Amino acid sequence: MQLEVSVEELRKKKLFVATPMYGGMSHGMYVKSCLDLQGICTQYGIEVRFSFIFNESLITRARNYLVDEFLRAEGFTHMLFIDSDIHFDPRDVIACLALDKEIVGGPYPKKSIKWGAIKEAVKRHPDIDAGELEKLAGDFVFNPAPGTTKFSVAEPIEVLEIGTGFMLIKREVFHKMKEAFPMIRYKPDHVGQANFDGSRYIHAYFDTVIDYKDSITAGGSDRYLSEDYMFCQMWRKIGGQIWLCPWMKTHHIGTYPFTGDMPAVANWVGSL
Repeated sequence: MQLEVSVEELRKKKLFVATPMYGGMSHGMYVKSCLDLQGICTQYGIEVRFSFIFNESLITRARNYLVDEFLRAEGFTHMLFIDSDIHFDPRDVIACLALDKEIVGGPYPKKSIKWGAIKEAVKRHPDIDAGELEKLAGDFVFNPAPGTTKFSVAEPIEVLEIGTGFMLIKREVFHKMKEAFPMIRYKPDHVGQANFDGSRYIHAYFDTVIDYKDSITAGGSDRYLSEDYMFCQMWRKIGGQIWLCPWMKTHHIGTYPFTGDMPAVANWVGSL
């Protein structure tokens, strides 16, 4: 993907990077990405601030706290949700800023291996390089827009939902949603946490919901929506669009049980 980036326009943007960290833990590849992001923002003259929530076990509450921190951070134009187990290319963040979409995100794989896709690739291309198979294992966190049958991987595409593991949001999105959904405000009452002592209201932009016809999302799909998918559905309900950058490459860091079964190897492969 080639983008024309106006440095002058980029310098008008101020980036607020928000990461919930249960247990205060993050992966090294995430940390490296953030350091690289800080470096490239300095290069382009973009002010950047990082904000973390430690030891909040309820992810919905953590995200709402971070949004409130962003809205109180005067002058910041964009909020970037990045999860602490995501490795990303900081140049993609600059590309997302340059696109100037209200909500735009990157595809990242779920913590699972799509073995069926690998099998299909080998079936179609028996001579495929073994090193390429790893790239085909991802089952990505997004849902396409209704009616989507094909799209270009070199252009942003409109989608139904994306995950908050990598989601860039303009400030005005929250203002518009606050006006459209005034009923979702609440008083955070975690005594001991600065700014959240129960003395004022904040908004629950992120929550979970069953998508009934009479729910706040009113989609009628009867799906149980995660907090990020609910956020996307609420935004679409008031006429907003969600965009995905399919060319982006990310890693979703996790654990994996490496299985060894020598009889199976002997049966299917024939040699070690």
